[in-house]
Amino acid sequence: MNRTLAQTIGLAALTAMLTVFVARVDGAPVEREAAGIVAGDSAGPRADSSVTVKWLNDANVLALVGTMNSRQIAAANVLLGAWHSDTVRALATSLLHEHSALQHSADSLAAMLHIVPVAPALTEQVNAAFQAQIDSILGNRGMAFDRAYVQQQIASHQLMADYLSQLSGEVEVAEVRDWIASANGIVAAQLTRIQGQQRALVVRDSIVADSIAKRAAARRKR
Repeated sequence: MNRTLAQTIGLAALTAMLTVFVARVDGAPVEREAAGIVAGDSAGPRADSSVTVKWLNDANVLALVGTMNSRQIAAANVLLGAWHSDTVRALATSLLHEHSALQHSADSLAAMLHIVPVAPALTEQVNAAFQAQIDSILGNRGMAFDRAYVQQQIASHQLMADYLSQLSGEVEVAEVRDWIASANGIVAAQLTRIQGQQRALVVRDSIVADSIAKRAAARRKR
């Protein structure tokens, strides 16, 4: 699956699942929920028709965070199984440790608040969006593999940041909301670091290409 399409599908699915809406059937409000359709009071119309329907709760949000962290860890392990650049290997190692620590922190928070993460229906689509990005780098070889990983991590961390920003609006418990904000800050810092690594690789490639061109020119002169 095209990486851009996977991101679009994932974000569109999240937006759809977070939508709040009320439908009316036979003059009575109908609240649409993830598990089906629940009809409103059949005794007569309600005075207030603005019914809020929440698709995700704190347990669902923490489960989705776990899914995203697991995919970031999986991507790092893919790189560490076939790396070529020491700097990219170091990047993958640090991201693996950071996302492992982030998940440990989420698990500790859930335990403290007595929240058992429950995977919502959205989990499969979120997992697929991140997995498609990982799959996109597998056909590369040599140094191209390392560069593809860095590019994938930029897209992956941007996607995670987008999800966290949207999920923060679904959180009810203040401690979970604060944790999501902190996690988003960590992911933003990671994204900045990964982008810096990509720029360094571009500079390195430019230097190597220039050196090769100069040697080729020198051989032609001889």
